Amino acid sequence: MSRTGRPVLSGEERVRLALASAPIDRPPYSFWSHFPGIDLDPEALIRHTVHLAAELNLDFVKAMSNGLYCVEDWGVAADYTAIGQGGVARVVNTPIAEANDWRRIERLAVTAPALGRELRHLAGLAGALGRTTPLLAIVFSPLTIAHKLAGAALERDIRQAPELVLGALEKIALTTADFTRAALAAGCAGVFFAVQDADPDRFDDATYALFGEKFDRIVLDAASEAWFNVIHMHGNRIMFDRLKNYPVTALNWHIGEALPSVGAYRQAGGRMPIVGGLRRDGLTRRDLASVQTDLASLFAATAGRGVLISPGCVIRHPVDMDFLKTVVGLIVDGPATGGAP
Repeated sequence: MSRTGRPVLSGEERVRLALASAPIDRPPYSFWSHFPGIDLDPEALIRHTVHLAAELNLDFVKAMSNGLYCVEDWGVAADYTAIGQGGVARVVNTPIAEANDWRRIERLAVTAPALGRELRHLAGLAGALGRTTPLLAIVFSPLTIAHKLAGAALERDIRQAPELVLGALEKIALTTADFTRAALAAGCAGVFFAVQDADPDRFDDATYALFGEKFDRIVLDAASEAWFNVIHMHGNRIMFDRLKNYPVTALNWHIGEALPSVGAYRQAGGRMPIVGGLRRDGLTRRDLASVQTDLASLFAATAGRGVLISPGCVIRHPVDMDFLKTVVGLIVDGPATGGAP
């Protein structure tokens, strides 16, 4: 029982209420980062994720997977050494040196080494968390995967050899859809669908419709039976008006860094539940004033309804658990949100 005498809600119950924009005792929350040197070992990654979830009493968990699991089986080699200093993984060998190399991209089985490793991680993590803590699998959009595969060559080849890129994107999308179905079968409540290339400075709307959205929807169709699917719109410039209409249950973007603000989205009639609200820079820098400002803005725009509090993107390593516990205190003791059901 809670201090008010009401039953304490589970993470799943709280998440479902938030997704329905229903009255709730407080918004659900979660945090995520990376575990460099650990995230290539499924069992170690499960242990560290479960520890973080328990220490912070997370209502839901986004899998903190290695960000290149989706391309390893196509021949990518990576250097992960910068992550431990707050950086990102760097691709050091790519299978795409010239346009004709896109022909080498084939539909993979989900039992391929890296995909299989990730599915073992998700199945073990879902089992360890239990049904009351929903788990989201990190699934990258096909165009994002193509960018991870080819780097800057992707845009060149879209211009110079579009049919070759489209053929590869179809294989990537089908592989990713197969992986998505397997992740849901392994116990995930849904997917955290990361779209990192819907950038109007890189692609015009028509180009993204053909090379991006067409294949995004193949993957999202594979997740259509899940009850908790989130789209992550990555970057400071995003095609928000296109992506906001994707068939998902909640939106996540770099709120406070990328437009629109939550207030502007709600004032324009946007009613999709929101996952986010906290700038990852403030969390990474341990800037409590920044977090307080973000929470105040989020509550002012939503009154705590239809919102699941989280970072807009991955908190840079290393994570300060004591600081995050302080942030949890602000959330748990925050403004009233309409009363518990």
